[in-house]
Amino acid sequence: MKKIFTLLLAAAAVAGCTSNKYTIKGSDDALAEMSYVLLQTIENGERNTLDSVAVVDKSFAIKGEAPEAPAMAYLFFGAEAPADPTQAAPMMFQIPVFLEAGNITVGKTENTAFVAKGTPLNDKQAEFDTKMTDLSNQFQTAAQSGDEQKMNEIQNQFNTMMKETMEANTDNLFGVLMLQQMNYNLEPQEIIDAVAKFPAELQEQLATIKTQAENALKTQPGQPYIDIVQKDADGKEVTLKSVIETEGNKYVLIDFWASWCGPCMGEVPFLVETYGKYHKKGFEIYGVSFDNDRDAWLKAVEGKKMNWVHVSDVNGWENQARHDYAVNGIPSNFLIDCATGKIVATNLRGEALQEKIAELLD
Repeated sequence: MKKIFTLLLAAAAVAGCTSNKYTIKGSDDALAEMSYVLLQTIENGERNTLDSVAVVDKSFAIKGEAPEAPAMAYLFFGAEAPADPTQAAPMMFQIPVFLEAGNITVGKTENTAFVAKGTPLNDKQAEFDTKMTDLSNQFQTAAQSGDEQKMNEIQNQFNTMMKETMEANTDNLFGVLMLQQMNYNLEPQEIIDAVAKFPAELQEQLATIKTQAENALKTQPGQPYIDIVQKDADGKEVTLKSVIETEGNKYVLIDFWASWCGPCMGEVPFLVETYGKYHKKGFEIYGVSFDNDRDAWLKAVEGKKMNWVHVSDVNGWENQARHDYAVNGIPSNFLIDCATGKIVATNLRGEALQEKIAELLD
């Protein structure tokens, strides 16, 4: 009896040791064009390769130790093995995968989208992806027929689905992923309120978007402007404060842009026209470029006749003003009332810019 009991304990111990393993397997005709798969985590822009395997006979398998708590990772599929395994290029496609104990299978669904499933969080992701792809197909059909009303309805359905999915998963990592993906469609206070619904350990993973939301609250209309200190083309520091306090200036538009940004370049004609018409009446622009190529920045300024104040750290997105003003995409702008030092409008695009300035200065 004692011997049997000992064997049972040993068996339980072995089971305990293997219960935190994961296996990710894929087998599909669509993998015929693939030669490798990378499993990576990405944190703060840094890639960490957990494994790299070859695709053999349209199949692959990755095994590993599941973390104590589920973790978010990505599978990168490529036609050629990368020279540097820490990178994903040349990549053909990628899918998210949750690292949690169990057998995870990767394959195509009926709507041809690759998904990972077989464990709780991956099943949630797969179900969501299936619904999302279906809505995407409906949206494309509506777009091809020019049915804008249907397109708007589908977009609203998508937004509602994301929000409801997030709210139903505030106790797990899938919910974190949902909030990270949808935060651009939420108001700052909505983001802060949503983060508060997650337990403390998951809130840590939402710290970045929470900080961005808190910063965004500080740059809403009615809030005082935050000073910017950057250098102009001659290397001289030009502060936003100095431009706002320049005699004769009544309204200053902080314009975040970059020469490589197509939509930004699309806004330039509206900026040039408004500036030409209202500069002498007290309208000034303080352009903050997210370029990382000095020549490209200055060439755009000169070529597009952007004859207003320009500054840049010439360091791309690594720009302190981007964080201060919670800028997640460009073009983006903030209109400052020089008399009060407060923001009076944000993201004035196209003709809306001149309409607002006309309202204030005509």
